[in-house]
Amino acid sequence: MKKEVNDVSIVLSGAAGQGIETVAGFLATVLKLSDYEVFVSREFMSRIRGGTNSLQLRVSSKRLGAFTLRTDIFVPFTEDSIHHLAQYSRLQDHTMFIGEKQVFDGFEASSKRVIYVPFSDIASEVGNRIYVNTVAAGVVSGILQVVGGVAESYLTKRFFSKGEEVVNGNIEAFNRGKAIGDELLKSDKIEFRVEKTVNDVDRFLISGTEAVALGAIAGGCNFIASYPMSPST
Repeated sequence: MKKEVNDVSIVLSGAAGQGIETVAGFLATVLKLSDYEVFVSREFMSRIRGGTNSLQLRVSSKRLGAFTLRTDIFVPFTEDSIHHLAQYSRLQDHTMFIGEKQVFDGFEASSKRVIYVPFSDIASEVGNRIYVNTVAAGVVSGILQVVGGVAESYLTKRFFSKGEEVVNGNIEAFNRGKAIGDELLKSDKIEFRVEKTVNDVDRFLISGTEAVALGAIAGGCNFIASYPMSPST
């Protein structure tokens, strides 16, 4: 019997420009629509391009207001991602690792804590390696019991402008990943199940940047001057 928990921390990490921002936005939306509370924290290196970035999704049955150093599930997309989190003590003895086998070269961990999923191979089978992130999102969604149809609806709207082939490719990639996540949840490799909450339709997902901007507008601000490369813009 799985342990019921009300707060789980999922961290995604990869090279800058690898698309983990897109994965996090997708997961945050579908998890919220699947009756979870979600809090996303983004980490950026102090450089214009290159380096390693990470994102944390805290998923819970209760309202959240901050990040945590705890990592329950870690999805690294590069070998450097593991070293990056380890140097800041963000990997613990209980952390579960989910990723491609080559990412873990030179990394020592209990075999029970590492789950190999061939994201790239699955994406190629679907039709294009660009679907790697969608496969990974599907695996996480399966583990967290994302409501059926929610992800397909999101992907259809998100990629509608790119044509039917891209929409169908993303949906297939997601479903392939979700099938793996579903099986992991049934197995003894995932020892917990996250409690859900009652979805409050009056609450919505918004970034801190967007919230500050809306507050400024509501307060009467009608002009802002800022450097165009800054995150606040």
